[in-house]
Order: sequence, then C-alpha cells, then structure tokens
Amino acid sequence: MNELILVGQPNSGKSTFFNALSGYKALTGNFPGATVSYQEGELNLFGRIYKIVDLPGTYSLIPQDRAELEAKKFLVKHKEARIIDIVDSSVLARSLELTIELIELQRPMVVALNMIDVAKRKGLQIDHQKLSTLLDIPCIPTSAKRGKGAIEVIRASNKNKVPEKSVTLKFQKDVEEVIKSLAKKVPENLEKKLSIPARTIAIRLIEEDKYYLDAIQREFDFLLNEAEKARKILEKKHDKDAKFVIAAERHNLAMEIFEQVTTFTGVKQTESLGEKIDDIVLHPLWGYIILIAVFYGLFSIIFNLGSHFENIIVSQFDSLSKLIESRVSDKIFSLILIGLSQGVGGALGIALPYIIPFLIGLAILEDTGYMARIAFLADSIMHKIGLHGKAVVSFVLGYGCSIPAVMAARNLENTRDRIITAALSVLIPCSARTVIIFGLVGFYIGKWYAISLYIVNVLVIGLIGRILTRIDKKVVPGLVLEIPEYHLPVVKNVLIKTWIRIKDFITVVLPLLIAGSIVMVFLEHYSIDSIINSGLKPLTVFILGLPEKVGTTLIFGIFKKELSLMMLFQAFGTDNLSKVMTHSQMFVYAVFTLFYIPCISTIPVLYRETGKKVTFYVITGTLLLATTLSILARFVGIILF
Repeated sequence: MNELILVGQPNSGKSTFFNALSGYKALTGNFPGATVSYQEGELNLFGRIYKIVDLPGTYSLIPQDRAELEAKKFLVKHKEARIIDIVDSSVLARSLELTIELIELQRPMVVALNMIDVAKRKGLQIDHQKLSTLLDIPCIPTSAKRGKGAIEVIRASNKNKVPEKSVTLKFQKDVEEVIKSLAKKVPENLEKKLSIPARTIAIRLIEEDKYYLDAIQREFDFLLNEAEKARKILEKKHDKDAKFVIAAERHNLAMEIFEQVTTFTGVKQTESLGEKIDDIVLHPLWGYIILIAVFYGLFSIIFNLGSHFENIIVSQFDSLSKLIESRVSDKIFSLILIGLSQGVGGALGIALPYIIPFLIGLAILEDTGYMARIAFLADSIMHKIGLHGKAVVSFVLGYGCSIPAVMAARNLENTRDRIITAALSVLIPCSARTVIIFGLVGFYIGKWYAISLYIVNVLVIGLIGRILTRIDKKVVPGLVLEIPEYHLPVVKNVLIKTWIRIKDFITVVLPLLIAGSIVMVFLEHYSIDSIINSGLKPLTVFILGLPEKVGTTLIFGIFKKELSLMMLFQAFGTDNLSKVMTHSQMFVYAVFTLFYIPCISTIPVLYRETGKKVTFYVITGTLLLATTLSILARFVGIILF
C-alpha cells in the first residue's frame, strides 16, 4: 500500500486536507493541539489504495513539545513513505522554513500550496512553477476547504520525486564549509542506519538535535567530538550559538525564495473585515462579553429546541408504555416491551433533542474560526489558574466528551500541567451532562437556573485548579496561538462533524439505555431496586435530601451520565418529574450528577494518561466534591425555592 504522510505547521489546513482525501475520517479543529496523536485514513484513487497519515502540526523538526516529537519520530522511522508538505500560502515565508527541513531528509515529497485563495485575497501572487524549480520538487496550489488541487497532489506524489538538486540545500559559504567538513566524517553505515544523508546528519548534530544525538552516541562517540568542534567554529565566526546560525540560514533561505516567487498585487493597507471583527471579538472587555453572549445564545437555542421536542416525544412514549401494559397479557414480554419503549423514548425525547443542537453549535463554532478566539481569550484565564494556555484545548473538548478532553492534556509539556488539566477536564459538563442540566433543571425550573450551573462549574474548576497549581508552583510559559481566518461554516462539514460525534451515542449509549431500561423495569417488578435504593439511602435521603428512588439512577449514571436522567423518569414511572420531586431536589440532583464520578469509559483513559494514583484521587475526589456541593445546593434550594 502507498503511504502518504501529511506534514505541516498548525493551522495550515492539514486536517482539512486529510478530510478531503479520506472522506472526513478525522475532525477538523481551528486551533493548535486538536490532533495530538496522528490520524489514519485510506483513499482509493484510480484503482490504487493510499494509506494517509495526518501527523500533528509542527513548526520544526527540532521538537519543542510532545506533538512535534511524535511527528519527528514518525517521519524518520517511515523511510519508504512519501511526504506531502501542507503549506499555508498566505504566510509562505514562514511556512518554507519547515519545507527546507523536510527537504534535508531527502525523501520523496510534494509541496501542497494550501489556502491559495486566502493568499490571493491578501494580494499575494505565487509562481508555483518557479517554486517547483527552486525546490526541485512539485509544488501544487490547493484549497483543501473546497477540495481543489488534492488529486493533483496525489498524482504528483506518484512520481516519487526526491529533491536532490534543490538550491535550498545551500547555505552561506562559510557555514556550508563547516557542514561539508563534518559530513565527510559521517560513516556510511550511520547514513544507512538512519536513512538520512550525511549532510543532514551533520546539520542535526550542529543543532544539537537530541533525537540524533541519542541515536549515535553509543556507537559513534568520535562524531560527537567532531560536532562539538564544528559548533565552536561557527560560534566563533558568527558570535552566536551554532543552532541559531543554522536556524538563521534557513530563515534567510526561506525569505529569499519567498521574494523570488511572490509578487504583491495591489494590497489595500486598510484593515480587512476579519481584522476589524477581531478588534472587537478579541478585545480585553468586549471579547468576554461577546463570548458570554455567544454561549448564552447557544444554550438558549439548545434549551428552546430541546424542551419543545422533549415535551412532545416523552408524552407519546409514556402513552405507548401505558398502552403496552394494558394490552400485552404476557408479563415478561410486557416488561421487555415497556423497557424498550422507555429506553427509545428517553433517547429520542430527552437526550437527542439537547445533544444534537449542542453538537451542531460546537461544529459551527469550529468551522467559523471562533473556537480559536475562545482559546485566545481563555489563555489569560488559564494563567490566572496557574496552567499553560494550551489547557484550554482540553476544557473546550470537554464540553463535547470527557475522553478526548483527557487525551488532549498529553500535549502539555510538563507532567504537572498534564495531570492537573486531565483531572479538571472530567469536571467539564460534557454533552451527556448537558442533557441533565437542560432536560431537568432547564425544563422544570428555568433556563437561567440551568445556565447558572455552568457558571458555578467554571468557578469551581477555577478554584480547584488554583489550589492544585499553588500546591505545585511552576512558571507557566505563554501560549503562542495563531488565529485563523473567519470562514462561513460549510453545511456538509457541520453535518459530518455532528454525525461523527453523535454516532457513538447511537451505537453505544442507545443500546445501553435500552438495556438499562429493560433491567430497570425488571428491578422494579421484582423489588430489587428497593434494596439498592435502601443501601444508598444514607447518601441520597439523609445527606442530599433526595427521594429514595434516585439511588439506582445514580448507579446507571456511572456507566453513562445521561442514563441517570432517563432512568429517573423510569424509576418514578412518570413523564412529569415535577409531580415526584421538588425544584430544590431537582437542583441538588443536577449538581451531584454534574460533578460526581467520571463515566466508566473515561476512567481507563484517565488511568492511561495519569496513572493509578491520580485516577483514584479523581474518582474519590469528585465523589466528595459532588457531595459537598450538593449539600450546599440543598441549603441554597431552601432559600430559592
């Protein structure tokens, strides 16, 4: 199978390019860090099967974080694969620095001049044919968002072009002489071992690339001494660190090439519409007001749509359950049908009406580019907590699902930040908890009470994060974040993203919900639920002040959070919870389910990312936190309701 590796800097449109080729097998985000581990897909083009690998976005092959290190390792190890360098044409000079590094690997490669339409809007005219000549590799203009140029890139990759005569491999004479001198001392067996040219190995040793230093130090100690001599020669001539000399050479080469292939065609000096919008959207005051307004608007739409359909659908399925009970004489068969009816009714009437608009809204925020602005605004908040700005990636993902939120924490550079971010991300109200917040509090008590739970959640996470980071103090570096162009959301992309995110609910949660409903019916019929409820009575009744019957629903909620609400209707045997629970009890129940133990599918991921000890602390800590906050909510409920 032909293997193609997609490499590019963050926000170069690499993931969109991957989606265009592989049929939207990966989600597309507009901010760095969304794709920590690489994605794989397949393309069948003209009868030939291609394996396409989408590596994490990387600025350089000298790794600065875990994502860049993984990209580096993959490139070096997959020697037979062809490289497709995804370049943001609108910032070509900066993008070419990575291209030069890739050319140094001497692997078959193609440059995809992506976002060529954005470059044209900026007044940049790129001579791609001249660029192909200078780099000695195919350079194809593309617009991945519109699917233009992707097939041409694949065709060009089939020519197996290796850049051997590229002018980009020539630095200034004195620098080149030092590199050539060191390259002559590189043993042939080392070249074969690494599948990298001697010149490239020499450059990497001068740059003190840890990956290559570790690879040769056992067998070729003498080469390390020669590399040290080369570094000293360069440092003496240029009066700066040798690695910066090499970096400066690449930068100068990139600028020279950019100037040779690019012309400006009447760019207006006035701000673009996007820049004018950003002056407001990213304003230190108005930006946060707009952010609050956006989330309020999103939650209002979720509530209005969800409550409308919940009222209609749930009542219909409740009538169906009563009809089954009165018409079906076989008791066992009747119980199964009732459980099936209540399970499907819970999914269609309670979960999906809230989940679908939430996920559509999330996809629209990503496609428009506003999600990156959220990350920018949240960076300063992250620093107040004591975390790196990249932690916001996990927190934003957490509103969809806790699993990718925990996994995204691995992109943080130090262990302390990774552990704290992963632990805090399980407290974010995911789409399942959104069902509880709006299906219970929003529907029965009011929209503002539902929104208040999100506000409380943010404050609690901020407070706990501050406490944890104060225990282990570290200087937190700033977040370098590129803000992408604004885009009108593409309906097809939004629908595909929504489907990808909701199919797990249909394939995993729905069967669990139906099975859980059937189990619940039998538990009630044989009075087993009363035994479970009685065992949990000290917590549910005496501490939280909830009805005894909610005990079993909290057990189901550990498997999937939304199950706790759907089982609540079944446990009480009604489609109107206001008849069996007070507003105060509903509020307490929502607070408890919002913070208590992560769902069972999140726990193994948390264990893998943070270890046994941290996972234990998170499970016990969230249970204690949920109990404490629910006791407070009980007293608040007495005052409010």
